Amino acid sequence: MVVVSCLLISILAVISCSKNDGTSNITCDPATSFANTVKPILDKSCNMNGCHDDIVITALNNFQTVHDGANQIKISIQSGRMPKSNSLTTAEKNAIYCWVDNGAKNN
Repeated sequence: MVVVSCLLISILAVISCSKNDGTSNITCDPATSFANTVKPILDKSCNMNGCHDDIVITALNNFQTVHDGANQIKISIQSGRMPKSNSLTTAEKNAIYCWVDNGAKNN
């Protein structure tokens, strides 16, 4: 009984330590690009009315700023913190995740 309990606890510990950020099963479209995919999504959902436009320090309206914060942007979307309006579709979220996971290139 003790052996079974120890085995069960060990299995649970290993399972709880595995990390899945929720994007491992996403199929990425090779055509996903900053200019044609990511920027239009950010313009529609983030770069408006004082959110992340030219008025604020964390403007998301140019490649360098978005690239520098790419991982944090992904985390903010995954956690539901951003966008505040929760206006991104699953496809839009996945496109951003793919772009970040593939190196957040200026393409």
